[in-house]
Amino acid sequence: MRSNRLVIPLIVVVLAALAGAYWLGRSQPHASQGDAESSALAVPADRRARSTQPGLRNGSRARGYFAELKIAADGGDLAASTRLYRNLDLCHRLRSAAWSNAVLAGELLDTQTRGMSAAQLENYRAQLDGIESRRQNARRMSELCDGADAATLDSLVPSLHQAAQLGEPYARACYLAMGPGLDMRALARHPEWIDTYRTSVPGMVEAGLAAGDWAMVNVLRTALQPGAEGLLGGALDADPAQHFRYLKLYRLGAGAGDIAVLDQQLAVAAARLSPQQRAEAETWADTTFRRDFGGRPSAGAPGLDRDPCVFPHE
Repeated sequence: MRSNRLVIPLIVVVLAALAGAYWLGRSQPHASQGDAESSALAVPADRRARSTQPGLRNGSRARGYFAELKIAADGGDLAASTRLYRNLDLCHRLRSAAWSNAVLAGELLDTQTRGMSAAQLENYRAQLDGIESRRQNARRMSELCDGADAATLDSLVPSLHQAAQLGEPYARACYLAMGPGLDMRALARHPEWIDTYRTSVPGMVEAGLAAGDWAMVNVLRTALQPGAEGLLGGALDADPAQHFRYLKLYRLGAGAGDIAVLDQQLAVAAARLSPQQRAEAETWADTTFRRDFGGRPSAGAPGLDRDPCVFPHE
């Protein structure tokens, strides 16, 4: 019972987050490009109206919804591009969460109740009630995803890339951090995504710096450190001087709670450089900090361990 009490509430949290994201998106009106971040899960008004009618879980409607977003995104609509990749991400996460919930529900139903205290029985009944509630939530959320075909679900990485190219900051940080590795199963069918990633990285980094994107700097700080595994370091031909540049830049804008750790990392990184390399790297970081980041530490600088592929709707 102990493992069920610990793990099943975690699945509740995951499904609740997904449900909140889904229904929040379905209740928001269509937004302009300038509102792309806040309207990431918005659904057009005509589709919201249809959602109250029977038979919404029609495969053609779901495919049509994603197709509509794709057409708008291809036309440069940042809001549509943002909704597209985040909804596809939601569908991927829903599949995983629904499977885990089903497994844990089975374990709970197999639990022997003989010998339980009154408090344990009450807790057990509450968890049984939660199974049905989670099942209903998952069914409502799957309304968006069930009709999407395999090709649509496989388009998460290209959709993320498109939003990143359009300048959506969350997409940019995630794409740089993970690239096609965000969906390894689809990558096995689309190895050409590696070349797309490699050619896209330099321009995205330049755009992120120009935008003063702290989340991207944090991604680079991690990806370029010695021994780091991942596509980004390989795409940028990481070296100690490059790592020191982004580490120093991130230190200039980091929150107070991260400064001590970053100072320790800077001391180790500096020991790998010649005096000239260190001076050049510090000059670059100071110049970039003043020019692109306003010369001010940012309260919005993400923490050191922030997952760049956790999006605002979560």
